[in-house]
Amino acid sequence: MARVRLDRAALNRTIRGANRRELEAAGRQLLNRARILAPVDTGRLRASLRQEFRRTYTLRPMVTVGSDVEYAPWVNDGTGPHIIRPRRAQALRFVVGGRVVYAKVVHHPGTHARPFLDQALRETAAARGYSFRQG
Repeated sequence: MARVRLDRAALNRTIRGANRRELEAAGRQLLNRARILAPVDTGRLRASLRQEFRRTYTLRPMVTVGSDVEYAPWVNDGTGPHIIRPRRAQALRFVVGGRVVYAKVVHHPGTHARPFLDQALRETAAARGYSFRQG
């Protein structure tokens, strides 16, 4: 009778290595797609997109793709109506229709969401055969 001995430590290392490679590849694909879909004004948001691989406290591998610029969540998620007031001056100054306008307060209507990160995640998941559930 033939016997097979299973080396669990080696098996776990192999599985973790394969999972890490797949996760890193999916993260790179997600990052590249997010860079393509990111709205561009100055290019700062697109240039700031990064991928980070790490393990959580449960030792599950995780890839995070995102940006560290302060306005990235506002671009991706949009904003609601809000009031803008000057911080260091008496009035706000901006140009409307070629004319310089001053105001003590502006009632901003908000901005529409441009969910480029969400779209990149959905597209990458579909391309790699993963199921994607919003939540």
